[in-house]
Formats: sequence, structure tokens, C-alpha cells
Amino acid sequence: MYIASPEEAKKFASGLRRKIALYKGADISIAPPFTLLPAVATACKGSVIKVGSQSISQFLDEKHTGDVSAAMAKAVGATFTIIGHSERRAMGDSNAVVRAQLMRAIEQGLTIILCIGETERDAAGAYLSIITEQLGSALDKLPLLKPGKLVVAYEPVWAIGKSAADAMKGADLREMSIFIKKTLAEHIERAAALKVPILYGGAVEASNARTLLEEGDVQGLLVGHASAGLESFVEILKSISR
Repeated sequence: MYIASPEEAKKFASGLRRKIALYKGADISIAPPFTLLPAVATACKGSVIKVGSQSISQFLDEKHTGDVSAAMAKAVGATFTIIGHSERRAMGDSNAVVRAQLMRAIEQGLTIILCIGETERDAAGAYLSIITEQLGSALDKLPLLKPGKLVVAYEPVWAIGKSAADAMKGADLREMSIFIKKTLAEHIERAAALKVPILYGGAVEASNARTLLEEGDVQGLLVGHASAGLESFVEILKSISR
């Protein structure tokens, strides 16, 4: 909800489109609020920027006032959707809801960015069971998941909204990335599991973006507040460009 008006959203998307030509080696996806999807999709049309939704409805039928279906999001330009974001989970999106949303996304052919993550990290490693449960409930015996249609975003809630100094350390992130891949292989075909991109989200800034990618063995970043300002977002792109 950082950007509210279509005019501001168009300005952001157009500015990003101009500036990304300077920075190579990054795939860029942005997920505006539902009300801004048409404006952003139009501004990004013909560019390399992918546009998606921040969430979708779990329901297939039409009798759900206030919801936005996967088909509706797709119709106004979404090619992907975020599912299970930590803030959505905090507001009540259970594992069952996430599973239903994932099914709706598959039915519409949307690429899925599936968010997982623990609220706190304990020394005994009990937090790993949370990751296992989140992935298992979403993906176990999942039908019709085409290659390239799944991305997993690991966002430890305890790091979100803090400074780069509080972000996860590269070595710890590498261990989690390996654990996620291993868990994925228990629910989808192993070769496919190894190809699923892993993103990291949680206190991502220009000062730590490259280190997270290189030391954390992840393929991308799920950027929060730093993505709402064009200059701060571009600084992250600059820091990771080849």
C-alpha cells in the first residue's frame, strides 16, 4: 500500500523501465495493489518487467464480495501472483488458504511466488518444522504444476522491516536454501525441485543485496519497503548488476 494513485504507479513503472537498461543480469518483477495492476501492466508492456498481484482469492466461485480472483488479476495484466506473504499469513491466510490460492493460480496459468518463513528462530531448530509444514501443505501431491511456474520466497519474519545489519547472514541463508531444496524434492520431482528459484526477503537493501545472493545461494530477492522508492530500488539493481 506504499503507492496509492495510478499516476504515481505509472511514474514509478515508467521510471523503472528507463533505468533498468543500465543494469544487466537481473529479472525484475513488481507486484502493485489490485487497483494499480492495469496502470502498471500498461506502463510495463513490451518491457522485460513482469507484473503480478500481491495475492489472489482462494475461491473459485463468484459469491465472495471483496475478493479478487486469479482470473480477474490475469485479465488486467498479472502474469504471476505472490501467495502466502508473511503479512497475509498474519492476517489469517492459513496453510489451507495458501493451498487453495495456489490451486487457483495453477488453474489460470499464473507463475507462483510462494512465501514461507518462521516468526522466530530457536537454537534447537524447531523453526525448520514450520518451513517443512508450510511447503508440505502447499505442494504435497500438487497436480499440474508446470516447469518454471514455481518460485519459493523465504522471508524470516524476524528480519522483516529491520536494517541491513539485521538481515540474515549469508552462511545461515545458504543452509536454509539447501534445506528448502531438500524439502521441495520430497513433494515434487527432484530434478524440478533443484530448478525452483529461491528468493530471500527480509531487510534487503543495496548494501547487502549482492552479499545475500552470493553467499546465501539464493537466486533472487523479495524486496519490501526498499522497492517502493524508485531510487532505492534502482540502487539494489545497481548493486547486483554484472
